[in-house]
Amino acid sequence: MKTFLNDRDGVSEKDYLLLIASTVFFLFVAIGLILSLLGKPVSSGYLALLDMMAPVLMTVAGGVFGVRAVQELRKPRSSEQDMEGEDYDARV
Repeated sequence: MKTFLNDRDGVSEKDYLLLIASTVFFLFVAIGLILSLLGKPVSSGYLALLDMMAPVLMTVAGGVFGVRAVQELRKPRSSEQDMEGEDYDARV
């Protein structure tokens, strides 16, 4: 299975940026959920911080996946005869 860890360019700057941004965002969300489960109030400043982080995460993720989608679309397609004996995992 092809992932960002074993693709051609290895772990690139875009991959690091996406991992860090999404990890930080989901940590903030998890902290808010844990606070609400414990019955502690979640401040409006905390919610404002989440509101500010969400567009940043969407921009980073959209940029990374958008660039990769365009790269995949620009690849030349192989003929049907080449793909006849392969399964999906071998092509990915």
